[in-house]
Formats: sequence, C-alpha cells, structure tokens
Amino acid sequence: MNLCIDIGNSIIKTALFSGLKIQETANWQKIGLTEIFELKSKYPEIKNVILCSVRPENLDLIDQLERNFHYLLVFNETTEIPLENLYRTSKTLGKDRLAAVTGANNNYPDKNVLVVDLGTAITYDLVDEFNRYLGGNISPGMTLRFRALHEFTGNLPLLKPGHNTELLANNTKDAIAAGVEKGIIFEIQSYINILEKQYRNLIIIFTGGDAKYFDKKLKNTIFVDPFLIFTGLNRILIHNVKNN
Repeated sequence: MNLCIDIGNSIIKTALFSGLKIQETANWQKIGLTEIFELKSKYPEIKNVILCSVRPENLDLIDQLERNFHYLLVFNETTEIPLENLYRTSKTLGKDRLAAVTGANNNYPDKNVLVVDLGTAITYDLVDEFNRYLGGNISPGMTLRFRALHEFTGNLPLLKPGHNTELLANNTKDAIAAGVEKGIIFEIQSYINILEKQYRNLIIIFTGGDAKYFDKKLKNTIFVDPFLIFTGLNRILIHNVKNN
C-alpha cells in the first residue's frame, strides 16, 4: 500500500492507494509522529510514501517517515517521473502541476491531454500523445480575482464564488460576478479552442477546488477529477520504487 502526502499552504491532504486504486483520502491540520502512528496502526500495510510539500523542508517529518515506512520519496525537481519533461525551469515548476499531468498521462496514456487546475491560481498544462509534458500557463484564480477587485479599488465589494449571472449585468455586484466568472469561462474556452486545433482528439480534465463551478458551463466534454494530483503522485512513487 502506498501513502501520498500533499502539504499545501493551509491544509495537508493524504491519500492511500492499493496499487493504482485510491482507498481513502483525508485532510489534516498537521502531520507529525501522532498522525503517522495513527495511519500506521490503521493501515499496517503501508509500505511506501511520497511527500510533496510547498512548505520549507521539515527534517523531523522526513526522519519520522523514514523510520516508520519501508521507502520514502521526497518529491522535488530531481525526482524521476515517467514522462519526458520539457519545462525549462524545473526548479520553479510547481510540483502540483507536474503531479497533475503525470496523473492525466496515467489515466489517458498516449493521448493529448489538457489539465486545467482551478484553485488559488488557474493553471493550464499539456501532456501530448508522445508522453511529453510540454508546459503550460498560470493565471489568477477566481478568489484572487474577486479579492483583487476589492483590495485594489476604493469602492468595489468583496464577493464570493457561486453567482448565476447574465452576460451583461445591470448592477455592480452582478457586474463583478459576471466579469470574474464569465471572464474565466471565456479564458478557458479560448485555450481549448486553440489547442484543439493543434492537438488531435484533445482530452480536457478539470481539477482543483473551483472545478465544480465551471465544468458544466463550457460546450466541450470535460472530465472532472478531484484526485488527479494524488493519482500522479502515486504513479511517480511506483515509478521510483520500481527503479530504486
């Protein structure tokens, strides 16, 4: 059994895999010796662990994971992945982006796949039919756009996602909501329209916390996978265990 640990800026997520199948996911406020023992006692079959973190390296956590499990992989820019990575600045590439395209390639091998991760930022990443990660773009996410309009202006209110708006609004709140939400829809649709002309039979996958707001609002067939990053982390772990 494999354990994937994804440490974000505000929350820690874990996923347990038996082979390629997710058995359980969980969110944690912190992870340390107590949480490790809890996981180990509940799932003594856990053998291999991958640690992915956007926070500064936690040497104590790494030491505890190494002590309690057979194999630990700390995911960084030197980690081998089962894709050809054509991104030029690998040190600055978000590990979540790389894990997501690895997960997409795992689910759709030898296919052209666009991954749209709708979170704090919106990222667009492409893996092609030759199993190459070609790169992608980064754009402000929905909450960031709402906050920017509020914090960098004098009078615009702070709105939250989830509005049903017409194309053109007749009041300020709806104008903000439509500008942000439809602006994102138009942005995504434009990427899809252009890339579909360049990459045959393009598959589109949405992931991230805001995916639920947009998957039904585009004319294309969209696959939503909230566990895509975990799928990629597990595949990277399997690849490195095999080659270790």
